[in-house]
Amino acid sequence: MRLDELEIFEDDFDLFVALDDTEKIEFLFDATQNGVEAAVLKQVTNLSDRYQSKIPLVASEDYIVGTHRLCITTFPDKVHINSSSLKAIKRLVAKLFNDGVLLFRTNTKKSDFDIYRYFRSYKVIGRVGPFCNN
Repeated sequence: MRLDELEIFEDDFDLFVALDDTEKIEFLFDATQNGVEAAVLKQVTNLSDRYQSKIPLVASEDYIVGTHRLCITTFPDKVHINSSSLKAIKRLVAKLFNDGVLLFRTNTKKSDFDIYRYFRSYKVIGRVGPFCNN
């Protein structure tokens, strides 16, 4: 498709006006190569990525280890471990270390959401290959 054959409707033009100069050139190039709909979708995705706030990912899981419960809450840079058994926490930390997760203990205090008796908080320093005890 050539540039003089390009047809941009009113809704697409509203998006076009909101773009920066370099994004307008990219939009026109994509519209001539891939079609107007593909160009609009690409620019809407770029705009939403730019203006949407990044929410840190938090995951929490409960496990049963023997007769004890173990709650693991993971953040991008730290891990909170809450359990009814200190031995279960130590075994999990040893397993994470053997799997190559380098942890540093922090002095974070237990909150009201931590319902089990023992609580440990660790900062994730990095991830490397698994360690071998031999």
